[in-house]
Amino acid sequence: MKHALSFDIEDWFHIVDIPELEDRTSWKDFDSIVEDKTSLILDILDEFDTKATFFILGWIAHRHPHLSRKIADAGHEIGSHSFWHRKVYSMKPEDFKHDLSMSKDLLEQQTGQKVNGYRAPSFSIIPGTEWAFDIIKELGFIYDASLFPAVRGHGGYPCSQEVHFISLTEANQYLIELPMSIQEYGPVKIPFSGGGYMRFLPSGIIHRYFDAFEENEIPVVVYLHPRDFAPEQPRVKMPLDRKFKSYFGLNSTEEKLRNLLINYKFDTCLNVLLEELKKRSGVEKEIERVEMAS
Repeated sequence: MKHALSFDIEDWFHIVDIPELEDRTSWKDFDSIVEDKTSLILDILDEFDTKATFFILGWIAHRHPHLSRKIADAGHEIGSHSFWHRKVYSMKPEDFKHDLSMSKDLLEQQTGQKVNGYRAPSFSIIPGTEWAFDIIKELGFIYDASLFPAVRGHGGYPCSQEVHFISLTEANQYLIELPMSIQEYGPVKIPFSGGGYMRFLPSGIIHRYFDAFEENEIPVVVYLHPRDFAPEQPRVKMPLDRKFKSYFGLNSTEEKLRNLLINYKFDTCLNVLLEELKKRSGVEKEIERVEMAS
C-alpha cells in the first residue's frame, strides 16, 4: 500500500509561541534555510522517484516566489499551510478565511495548480473550532489534513485514524479528512511519523509502527519540515521541553527519510485519499471529484 508523504514548507523561525520570533516584521531579517533544505528534500524525492504533498506557507510563497513553482514543476502536489502561520484557535472565523484565501490564491497564481488540501499550523484545529471546516470547504478545498488524534502542545482532536468525512453545517455537505498517524497502546497514544516525534524515535520502532498500520490497511501520514533537516539552524531561547522537541535528532532526519523511502511506498496526500475512497462503496461522487482534481 502507499502512504502519504508530506512536507510543511516554513522556515526555522516559524515555530509558534516563541517570544523572540513572534514579531512578523522581523522575519525578513532572519537568515533563511527554507530554499536550501527544500531543495535537499526535492533531490531526495527525485532520487527515489517519489511524489509528495508540499503544504506551503503563504508568507514563504510571497518571499520566495520561485520555490512553489519549483516544487510544482517537479510534479508534486501543492497544498496550503495558511499565510501567516497563526494557530486556528487564536483566530476569528473572518480572519481565518482571509488568511487562507490569500494563501490559496497566491499559490494557485504562482503554480497554475489547483490547491486542494490544507494543513493548519501546529495542527491547531481543536474541538470548538469546527467552523474552520466550513470555511475550508467554502474556499474550494477538497480535503483537510489538520487533525492530530492525540494530545499535543498546540492541537489535538479526537477522531478516527482512518480517512473519514467531516459533516459540515450545511446539510449533506462534507469535507474529507486525512488525520495524522498515531500508534495506540491501550490509553497511550504515540505519534511517530513526523517532526520531533520521528526524530526522537529509533528507525526500528518507526518501521514497526508502519508495519502495524499496513496490517490494518491504513496509510501512514508522514509530515516533515525543512528545519527537520537543518542541524545548523539558528537557536533561540525557549523552554527546555520545546528546545528538546525542536532540536533533538536533527542529524537523523535525512537518513530516516531515506530508510522509509527504501522500505515503503509513498504518494501525494490527494492520491492516497483517492485510493482509500476507492475501497469504499457509496462515495462515487467524492471519488469522481478527487479524480478530477488529481
